[in-house]
Amino acid sequence: MIIPALISHSFYLPGCAAATVLLLLFLIARLRLHPALALCIGAMFLGGIAGMPPERIPAAFASGVGNLLGHVAVVLMLGAVLGRLLAESGGASALGQFLVDRCGERGLPWALLATGLLVGTPVFFEVGLVLLLPIVASAARQSGRPAILVALPVLAGLSIVHAVFPPHPAAMLAVVQFHADPGRTMLFGALVGMPAAALAGPILSFALQLFWPRKSLEPPFDADLVEERFAPAAGPLRAAVAILLPVLLIFAGSWADHLMAAGSFGNRLLHALGAPDWAMLIAVLAAMLLLGPYLPRDLEGRHLYRLTEAAFVPIAGVLAVLSAAGGLSGILRDSGVAQATVSLALGAHMSPLVLAWMLAAVVRLAMGSSTVAMAVASGVMAPMTAQMVVRPELLVLATGTGSIILSHLNDPGFWMIQSFFKTELKETLASWSVLETILSLAGLGMTLLISRFIV
Repeated sequence: MIIPALISHSFYLPGCAAATVLLLLFLIARLRLHPALALCIGAMFLGGIAGMPPERIPAAFASGVGNLLGHVAVVLMLGAVLGRLLAESGGASALGQFLVDRCGERGLPWALLATGLLVGTPVFFEVGLVLLLPIVASAARQSGRPAILVALPVLAGLSIVHAVFPPHPAAMLAVVQFHADPGRTMLFGALVGMPAAALAGPILSFALQLFWPRKSLEPPFDADLVEERFAPAAGPLRAAVAILLPVLLIFAGSWADHLMAAGSFGNRLLHALGAPDWAMLIAVLAAMLLLGPYLPRDLEGRHLYRLTEAAFVPIAGVLAVLSAAGGLSGILRDSGVAQATVSLALGAHMSPLVLAWMLAAVVRLAMGSSTVAMAVASGVMAPMTAQMVVRPELLVLATGTGSIILSHLNDPGFWMIQSFFKTELKETLASWSVLETILSLAGLGMTLLISRFIV
């Protein structure tokens, strides 16, 4: 039984939050439990030590799960289908090749960066990388530069949109948790992410090539990763429309009150079409019309059904993690832990943006997963939002940029990069790990800069 006087102490409840984070680190990093299971255990543990009545803990957990999944699940499902359509039709690769072919040698890194940003918007990081490997291989052969350095702009684009641009799972989670506006998050995310990606992509690539070992010039890719597509591929214009349509709809919904008179039919229609779930549904239907003729067909003619079914498989684990993170957020809110933690942080005059970034960065360094880092950090910070004099969209960006700092040996993405590009350990650390750290620090700096002008 927790002594009431102890609970009221200003350091006890924040200490409960810290103890829960340490427990999560132990369960995931040491015992190798799945993050979803660890988050469930951590939520119940937090409710117990924070002094919540036992009968209220399951209800608070379920409320948190429902609140989160009610906003996120359908968006992620539709986003997975859109990404699969772009991949299977060849549209994403065609768009990337189009951009690269129309840029000279000087513009190649910037074309690759634009490709990573565009292709990464609707697809997961891993999928986007596999889609774009043939383009990177071709650009490396043409330029005579090491493939890992040629790929840095692509990796920077894919990584930053994964962290700060909904409807990516972690970014969408933070948007819901912080009650942020999706359209404004996209706009601010572009303002933060593009300079950070330019610094971590083309500029870092140019700096590293000055002393990179010449032996790395051999083609590193496995044949099955760069094989040519012989079936007709969707054109770049079709792919661009499919990618940009949901972004434009969400933007229109966010600024509907500035575009149409409040209460008018047009205003209400823009708000409805700009809701992320409706915007993604419209985009998926449009993509089926635009890209459907270029999909590989099976003998039974059920290619669209099977493609859609296959798209749901990779997001099952992500949804499990996000639902458990929502439950933890519910416990943090109802137990009073979140409110006590923010009061302590504000009393120490720490910027909420820096606090969100630091929390995500600590979890990322310990666990390796950027999704888990963003889930834990946004779960802890979200109940404090009402007490903070900062835009929730900026909290999304601070948490997202913190969640990608210093990819190293405990990150599966680290080993994927090393495997694909056949780099040595020190070369992966000097390229990919440095890229992620620059993205994170530059992203935080840009977020803090924007916060000076946006209230």
